[in-house]
Amino acid sequence: MEAYPLIKQLLLPPGLLLLLLAVAFLLVRGTLGRVVLFIAWSLLLAMSLPALSGLLMQAVETYPPLPPAMLDDTRAEAIVVLGAGVYSDAPEYGGHTVDLNSMKRSRYAAWLHRRTRLPIYVSGGVGPRAPGPPMRRFLEQELGVPVAAVEEQSGNTRENAELTAPLLAKAGIGRVLLVTDAWHMPRAVAAFERVGVDVVAAPTYFLSGAHRLRNGAEEADDWRDWLPQMAAFTASFYAIHELLGGAYYQLRATVAGPPSPLVGVAR
Repeated sequence: MEAYPLIKQLLLPPGLLLLLLAVAFLLVRGTLGRVVLFIAWSLLLAMSLPALSGLLMQAVETYPPLPPAMLDDTRAEAIVVLGAGVYSDAPEYGGHTVDLNSMKRSRYAAWLHRRTRLPIYVSGGVGPRAPGPPMRRFLEQELGVPVAAVEEQSGNTRENAELTAPLLAKAGIGRVLLVTDAWHMPRAVAAFERVGVDVVAAPTYFLSGAHRLRNGAEEADDWRDWLPQMAAFTASFYAIHELLGGAYYQLRATVAGPPSPLVGVAR
């Protein structure tokens, strides 16, 4: 085991924060204070280890990748790609452009379009910093694929589905390839199916598995799975966000009851 990567990970966040919390645990007086510090330290450590964060991601990355060989058999009529975020006021581009998540989703949507020739519908965002228009520019001007329509009024995943469904119905489309991050797919599929859209999950950018969260370390360096990593902490954030979001959507659906059928959607 090399000393440099070990020292580096302990001096960079979140490793440095873990060290400081450990020092605070030794300095603080009182049982309650130590208990709170120990809980905080334990949670931060667990969420920062690739070995544990990768397992947490498996709880939300439940949809497998769509095999390229099966693209001709999906019977999908369009591609719907969900917006993520925006790189605001990008100085090198002279304005808003796609952030990393929107870029990853757009790239996969373009890849699917080139192999299926299906029209692309972009859904996501409201206001001047909505990801929809930058994603359209990125898809058309940089990736060279056309966009059939952009939904620009949604503020969350549920509204992505509710506001995209009428666009699809107007075009007579009932079955779509749904593109979003693998960790976001369960909540997205549930939202679209609830409003009557038949979905074929087309997830991209999988994070489950510790080796994906080692900041580019070699496969053989399994010991790095037990060092705190910022990438692992970020993955834990997304996983917990989706677990809470999925529970909230399920509760909301239970209270609201079944939605009204969407008129005009081809089945």
